[in-house]
Amino acid sequence: MTALTIILAVVLVLVAAFIGLILVGNRISDRTYKPTVSEMIRHLEDCKAGRMSRGQYDEFSCVRIAYDPRLDAIRQKFNDITDDPQNIEGNFSETDQTALNDAGKNKIEALIDELRQLDTSRA
Repeated sequence: MTALTIILAVVLVLVAAFIGLILVGNRISDRTYKPTVSEMIRHLEDCKAGRMSRGQYDEFSCVRIAYDPRLDAIRQKFNDITDDPQNIEGNFSETDQTALNDAGKNKIEALIDELRQLDTSRA
């Protein structure tokens, strides 16, 4: 074997290893946050009742749901609701990270209904 062949083989192995690491890392990161429909409903009910903690809010609002685009679309709608000043009333606290008014709570209830529809369509 010539030196060029050895160098090409080493480069090929390194590229394959790099691609493998990227694929494994991507697969692991996609498994980071996989809430079920019932877990999402519980989070939204906590939000509506004013019981959503900061950690719960951060996880639910910030972490993409990679395995199910329908659930991630609902998470994004949640963000739209909680980011809209017209849906906010009062101040945020450790136990209530959303401080929604009645209009915001009604929109959250619509998301809960949408999740229930998704859950029954899977059965």
